Formats: sequence, structure tokens, C-alpha cells
Amino acid sequence: MTSIQFHPAESSLELYAAGQLDPAMSIMVSAHLEYCPVCRQQVAAAEHKLASQLEQAQPEAMNSELDSMLAMIMQQSPDSVIEANQPALQQEIMLGNKRFPMPRALQAHPQHIGPWGRLPGKIQRARVDAVSDSKMNFIYMDQDSALPEHTHQGQEITLVLAGTFIDDAGTYVPGDFIIQDAQNKHTPRTAANQDCLCLTLLDAPLHFTSGLASLLNPFSQLFFK
Repeated sequence: MTSIQFHPAESSLELYAAGQLDPAMSIMVSAHLEYCPVCRQQVAAAEHKLASQLEQAQPEAMNSELDSMLAMIMQQSPDSVIEANQPALQQEIMLGNKRFPMPRALQAHPQHIGPWGRLPGKIQRARVDAVSDSKMNFIYMDQDSALPEHTHQGQEITLVLAGTFIDDAGTYVPGDFIIQDAQNKHTPRTAANQDCLCLTLLDAPLHFTSGLASLLNPFSQLFFK
């Protein structure tokens, strides 16, 4: 039985099954599916529904498209066949002497993952270029670390990959897919004696809300790069 309590919206799973999600959001959902058998079943059901709809499509239209595709293939000479290069897979995230599993959606694209840099506190970040207006990052929180209390100017999605973190609303474990917006205010911190690795997607900078931490707001772009 899974301990995951937070999942993508059903509409997001349906769009994922149809291949219609933004690339960054597709990576987030794909990584969640690696942990969550419940959502994998929902995606499988959505794919089955789409396949049934395709089978019921008008045969003449389908045959015409299929004939065109076959004609294009037959016109290609053997010399024009392009050999697919097999990309080297990076199956682990390496951070000092720590190793974490890399989400499968990113294993063939290590060149899109930037170097690790330090943020205030015992927090590190590596940017992921996901071809999106939103900003994707790996966020590593060392033991006994916390972000100051903040809310959001847009939407923040956090997927826990390893370890545990807690905030004012709950405790989050690997696979949890947490969606926060301007209505949420929290202070994420690691659980006792644990570190935590997350994959995050932000579409606007954070807004710090507590006393001294609010002085960080001019620098909140640091969390949105």
C-alpha cells in the first residue's frame, strides 16, 4: 500500500495520457508515476479510453492517413535511413557523496541539468532546462534545514524524490505531488535527522511573509532561476 497522499489533478493525468501537457509538467507527472501505482492505473485507463475512441474513428479517414504514411516510407531509399544514436543515460543524481535515483524522464538529458549551487541556509539547487516558461529545479535540503515562511505569487509544484519534509499542513514523502499557490503559506523544513531531495516547478517567484525573512523578497528571484 502506497503512503503517497498528494497526487496530480485527474485532468492533468488525462492530458498526460493524451500527450498534451507542457513539457515541464509532463516531466513532473512522469516522475510522480514512477512512485504512484494509483495514478499509473488512472493513466492506463485514460490511454485505454483514447485507444477505444481511435478505433471508433471513421475508417476512410484513417486509411487515407495510413496510405500517405506508407507512401512516404516507401519513397525513402536505404541510404536515407537515419541511424538513431542511443543517448548515454544518467541514472543517478550525484551530490557530493550522496546518490539519488534520477527520474526516468530526465535520464537521457543530463546536459539539461545545471550545476549545483548553494542557496541561503543548508539548501542547494540545480536548474533543469525543461523548455518551459516555468522554472524547474532540483532542490536539496540538508538535515536541519528550512526555508523561511513564504507564500507564492503563482503556482508551485513540489515532487518529493527522496527523504521527507514537513510544513504547517503536513508531512510529505517520496512520490507526494504538492501543489501550492497564493492561498497557501508555509515553512518547509526537513524532518528530524533526514535530508530531502525534491523536483520543483515554479511559474512565479516566492514571496516571503515572516518578519526578517521578508527582507529577502528583493532576492526572491534567487528561487526563480
